[in-house]
Amino acid sequence: MAQQNRRQRRLDQSKQDRARRTQGARRGGGGGGRRGDRRRRRLAWVLAAVLIVVVAGIAVPLLLASSNAPTNQSPQTRAQAGLSSHTILKLPAVSALAEQGTAAWVTDDLRNVLVRFDPATGQAARTVHLPGRPVAMVLAAGHVWVADAVDNQVVEVDPTTLLIQRSVPVPAEPTGMAVLGGDVWVTSLEAHELTPVDLHTGTAGTPIDVLAGAVRVAAGYGSLWVTGTTDLLTRVTPPAGSAGPQQKTVTVGQGPIGVATGQGSVWVANAAGGSVAEVSASGLFVTQTLRVGGDPLTVAVSGGSVYVGDGTGETVRTVSPSPGSKALGVGTDPRVLMPVGAGVWVGGSNPGRVLAVGPA
Repeated sequence: MAQQNRRQRRLDQSKQDRARRTQGARRGGGGGGRRGDRRRRRLAWVLAAVLIVVVAGIAVPLLLASSNAPTNQSPQTRAQAGLSSHTILKLPAVSALAEQGTAAWVTDDLRNVLVRFDPATGQAARTVHLPGRPVAMVLAAGHVWVADAVDNQVVEVDPTTLLIQRSVPVPAEPTGMAVLGGDVWVTSLEAHELTPVDLHTGTAGTPIDVLAGAVRVAAGYGSLWVTGTTDLLTRVTPPAGSAGPQQKTVTVGQGPIGVATGQGSVWVANAAGGSVAEVSASGLFVTQTLRVGGDPLTVAVSGGSVYVGDGTGETVRTVSPSPGSKALGVGTDPRVLMPVGAGVWVGGSNPGRVLAVGPA
């Protein structure tokens, strides 16, 4: 308002000056007319300069305010990030993945084999037949450990030669594996138990009966996080000294299966509920539930983002940070999501594929 008043006063004063000078020029004759013309031209330049200053005084603050406005005021004001993918390897089926440097391993539970391959070329370097059905795998202490869901055992394999070093019996139907401390921890679906296998001795410890069931497991924040056969996530703190294992549960959604840790939280894919739950690792409560629809089976945290695989839609997307990405079709059911670099590797069956998915 003050700027407008000043502008109006300047314009009024300019009009008065111009009127007085015009009258003087008329009284002064021909020479005065030429001087009046010069004065009028100078006056026109002055008025133009004044207008430029006034307009700039109004426009510049508005432009600065616009450029300094927050870009993350709401999810609707931010564009969704895109994902891209490329195929690394084709094979009949993929049930588990592991990677380290220039080597990678994949289990095929249709042919019951373990394959070592070059992730840069997708060429298989070596293949070995495994007993039973390989459904989960981890790389720890320099060896590959594979869960056999049929023969109820964990098989330790040399990562270079793929020679089996030993087989360790575990409770019925092992389905998931995670590494914490000096042990590989194995979930057993049928037995509802979580079993430690010593990485150095290859011996199984005392199984822990998980009351809410044991399907998948992730390690993080000093504990093990187990999805089961109910709508609960169980936090299992391994025994320390004379104290036994501790269990606490939290309701996360319908049919939780996939579980991962990262970004200060635990993330659970609720397959039946079509959602992903974020759980506080310290407080053990759900901080948010993200509705994604479909059949979210797997979840992974990589490069600061949370990736989710939808089995029904055969898609992968990020759901955190908000607003996440658009769903990317991968042409296979994403049974496995493994963090690699800033993205994930996707392992699927029907058809069997290993794909790399990451920011476009």
